[in-house]
Amino acid sequence: MPETRGHFSRRVNRALDDPSLQQALVHAMTGLRARRNAAFESFDFEKGRADLKRRRQANLDRLPELLEQFTSRLEAVGGKVHLAKDAAEAREIIGQLCWNAGSSLPRGMRMVVTKVKSMAGEEIELNPYLERLGMEVVETDLGERMVQLTHTHPSHLIAPAIHLTKEDAANVFDTEPTVEAIQRHARESLRKKFIDATVGISGANMAIAETGTIVLVTNEGNADLTTTLPPVHIALFGIDKLVATLDDAVAVLRMLPRSGTGQVMTSYVNWITGPSRSADIEQSLTIGVHGPSEMHCVILDNGREKMLADPIFRDAMTCIRCGACSNACPPFMAVSGHQFGYIYNGPIGLVLTPFHHGLDKADLPNTLCVQCNACQEICPVDIPLPRQILEHRRAGRKSLRKRAVLGVWERPKLADRLMRAAAPFSALAPGTPRLARSPFRDQVQTSGVDGEPLTIFASCLVDRMWPRAGVALERIASAAGFKVGFPKEQWCCGLIAANAGEFKAGAALSEQTTVALRDSKGLIVTPSASCFGAYTMDAADWGAVGDESVRSRFRDSTRFALQLLETNPNLVDSGRMSLKIAYHDSCQTLRQLGLKSEPRRVLELAGYEVVDIPDIANCCGFGGSFSLEWPRVADRLAEWKLDAIAKTGCAVVASDNPGCLMHVAAAARKRHMNLRVAHVLELVAEHLA
Repeated sequence: MPETRGHFSRRVNRALDDPSLQQALVHAMTGLRARRNAAFESFDFEKGRADLKRRRQANLDRLPELLEQFTSRLEAVGGKVHLAKDAAEAREIIGQLCWNAGSSLPRGMRMVVTKVKSMAGEEIELNPYLERLGMEVVETDLGERMVQLTHTHPSHLIAPAIHLTKEDAANVFDTEPTVEAIQRHARESLRKKFIDATVGISGANMAIAETGTIVLVTNEGNADLTTTLPPVHIALFGIDKLVATLDDAVAVLRMLPRSGTGQVMTSYVNWITGPSRSADIEQSLTIGVHGPSEMHCVILDNGREKMLADPIFRDAMTCIRCGACSNACPPFMAVSGHQFGYIYNGPIGLVLTPFHHGLDKADLPNTLCVQCNACQEICPVDIPLPRQILEHRRAGRKSLRKRAVLGVWERPKLADRLMRAAAPFSALAPGTPRLARSPFRDQVQTSGVDGEPLTIFASCLVDRMWPRAGVALERIASAAGFKVGFPKEQWCCGLIAANAGEFKAGAALSEQTTVALRDSKGLIVTPSASCFGAYTMDAADWGAVGDESVRSRFRDSTRFALQLLETNPNLVDSGRMSLKIAYHDSCQTLRQLGLKSEPRRVLELAGYEVVDIPDIANCCGFGGSFSLEWPRVADRLAEWKLDAIAKTGCAVVASDNPGCLMHVAAAARKRHMNLRVAHVLELVAEHLA
């Protein structure tokens, strides 16, 4: 039965209210990101990503051929391949192999199965199945062992116990809270299990078709013992792990450790080609000492073929399971993978889960995605995760709150009446965004100068919540000699609806914008970077027809202002006393439009000193309807942003996106923080000559 929204919300709130968990997550996530960034200082990430993506896509095109080749090569060296169409069949195959292996054990002796960390094993829920068959299943990875002993699930793809502190680990193992004591206890408690095991089960990071080799990438050495001591080795992995050549495997190894743990190379890389001893060696040899006489590779479909055939989701099959998308994800850091996913967690988990376990297992975690694009930015194979997450969101459940807001948003006249009526009361709650008493459409003074025409598309948020950005744009354009126009029929680009999974509503709002602006003159400039990206880049994905004559005239205000100041430096009095400005990169400006130096340069040309904000969470937490659906998660991200701003010592923070501005301003008011929050255009307008 699908989890209720109320139960899921309580889980999220418990995570937010757990100080130990919050400490563990912030420490782990920021540390992993920092190490990852340092690891790529000596290696060209973009070049490596392009090469790996090309190779992975080429491998997908040849999957049937690679599967046949891998099977042939493995069987030639004494191994065996088993194909499993789904989780149930994979469990049955492995269960039978384990049963066969234990048939020679003395009566009454319980069979021991050791395991190397494997998300595919988690995917098919292998451990409880084998335990029901009477076997003792022992996870040998330290993090997985902690997860197993606490009867929970991994909270991260590569660091399964990332939600636990060393104090938690000490409680699990009943030892001193030091890394050395925990490691010593693990070694001592696991050593006999390795020796007694009849079957060792692993996953595979890669399966090389040309040689029949599987590759395991680990840091603890437990893979060596699990795959070499027991007489039977079973490797379970998805068909997506097949690669054509050793060169393809090396390309993965260049990116996987750097992306996942910030290492140039992990401590251990195991290359295993078939069993290490022949099955016909005399049976008097001591079991486990001479290595496996059997090697079985169970290759899993479980929705992968369906994913491969879908043009939107096909790229998800190139994933190398590095977990970098989770490390970069702001809401993941706030609530942990136990909430942000099902069995596979993090952004890639939101994409994979509907194929492996059904949409109902992912639609509530899916709502925790803020659509900041940080996951795609850091992905070593450039998977379009935000777009894929939205595609699943279209089919998922919608909260009553979100449906109510979108119902109003789709009716501009109704929205106008309600927002005007609510504006005087919005200032009464200090921690909420404020509606403008006088929207931009009431303040705009269309220029009477006889200059080149220019049209302002304010966006719904600038119009109703941050009109001073629109006023600043009008002042700057007029000072530069433009004849400014503002068609009053304009409303919303459709992004808020589309990000909520309502593509049809988003497309309708985008087309309303096209109609409203079709007869306008000159460039169309918007002070909302996210709306620029939505209208010019995203709307076609929602199904909006669009109009190239309108789309081609759109400009974001950052690049528009930069061009003005570079060509006409006398437009501003840059000799005024310099003021230090902390600059916040909005997610869409930075990751969708690729603008980083441009807004900073605008401020510098206007006479300001720009200070970068240290990274904590990658995002302020607004996310359109995200902040309405998950206000406490959005507030946590805003708190981290304010903490980072405070470290700069600046009294003013600027950005070029109204959603970020109103969200950060509301959080600052709630915190009673003396901080001015301003659009880049406001600061430029204040320095007009």
